[in-house]
Amino acid sequence: MSSIFVSNWITLDGIFSGPGGDTGWFTSDEELMHYNLERLNRADTILMGRTTYDLMAGYWPGTQAQRDFAGAYRFMNKSRKHIFSRTLKESDWHRCIFHNEISQEVISHIKATTNKYIVILGSGELSMQLHKLGLIDEYHVLLDPQIKGEGRRFFDDMHLSKLKLENIKKFKCGVAYLQYKVVK
Repeated sequence: MSSIFVSNWITLDGIFSGPGGDTGWFTSDEELMHYNLERLNRADTILMGRTTYDLMAGYWPGTQAQRDFAGAYRFMNKSRKHIFSRTLKESDWHRCIFHNEISQEVISHIKATTNKYIVILGSGELSMQLHKLGLIDEYHVLLDPQIKGEGRRFFDDMHLSKLKLENIKKFKCGVAYLQYKVVK
């Protein structure tokens, strides 16, 4: 059965989404983009909540994304995307599957029908709910060398968990890629 990992850029003060959902503050360079894309390409399925879907569906299917980030564009568009929303039921973005509930049964079905890893991008609320259900296997944190001061903190309201550091990689731009396994 497939494993689920969360991949998120997080500032030193725990922010993963700036005011109004802004994510234009990420620190990056070519080496980091290449490394992150290698990690993402281990997955063939993306889980996301409604807010993250709205942000991504407005960018990734378009030609601007293809010009800006060709590798990530391919990943985002070839992957199956499971969106958890009580209001959305369909999309023009191909390979989208909608679910109106987050449950052990729904996630088990997704895991059973997936050949590779499953990744959660953004989606703080979804990550928190899956964490509470004990369904997150790993956290891939791109620790960004800045303090935002305001925005959404990723680990607010999370249940206590023990994590084991599996991998760390530092980049010239100052970001540290931290891979943690959830100890179950």
